[in-house]
Amino acid sequence: MPRAAAQPSDRRSRIARALYRCIREKGYANTSLRDVADAAEMSPSHVGYYFDNKAAILEYYGALVCDQNLAALPDADEPDLERRIDDLARFCLGPGQTSAGLLGVIQELTGLAVHDPRLHAVKARHTEGWRAYLERFFDDAPLAPGLSAGEAARLAHAMLVGLNTNTLFDSGLSRERAHETFRQALRGLVGLREGDAPPARRRTPPARQRARRARKEPR
Repeated sequence: MPRAAAQPSDRRSRIARALYRCIREKGYANTSLRDVADAAEMSPSHVGYYFDNKAAILEYYGALVCDQNLAALPDADEPDLERRIDDLARFCLGPGQTSAGLLGVIQELTGLAVHDPRLHAVKARHTEGWRAYLERFFDDAPLAPGLSAGEAARLAHAMLVGLNTNTLFDSGLSRERAHETFRQALRGLVGLREGDAPPARRRTPPARQRARRARKEPR
């Protein structure tokens, strides 16, 4: 049978992966469109058919990675709070989850997004997705008095971003140690200590219960 023709999305992903490899090797500023074309085993004119410039490739790659990350998040409605925490900590900082190379590329993307409106929108959408997910994660957890699920969500996300960044620059912070630190921080936010029985779940308002059921119902 003849091989199916490559779809435009396949070509775009191929070019985006080529940019990722180039950034890992030499950084975004030192990568040219020719470098990307060579890494993708395509001509510069062929790359230009799919993307206007290098910034457009980075935007596409950033959106792709952010969407894949959000789609893979573990279940925020897992009824066992300890398992919910362990699953999230493992997903974020567990063995084999994120390479130093990918973290470096994400750092470059984040820095460029500060002044690039289109990249900024990609990163802002990703941050909002994480905030919404973590707010749901903490929605029924027994938080400290005065601490809302939204505040706990922002604290947890800030710790995650900080730990991921510091593993690149702090020689004393291994991925394994960062994983355990984040796990303990999540447990601390809900008042869990090693060996303690799981605390009682906070009563979820009926409106939020209905919203959760709606999210789980097949469409």
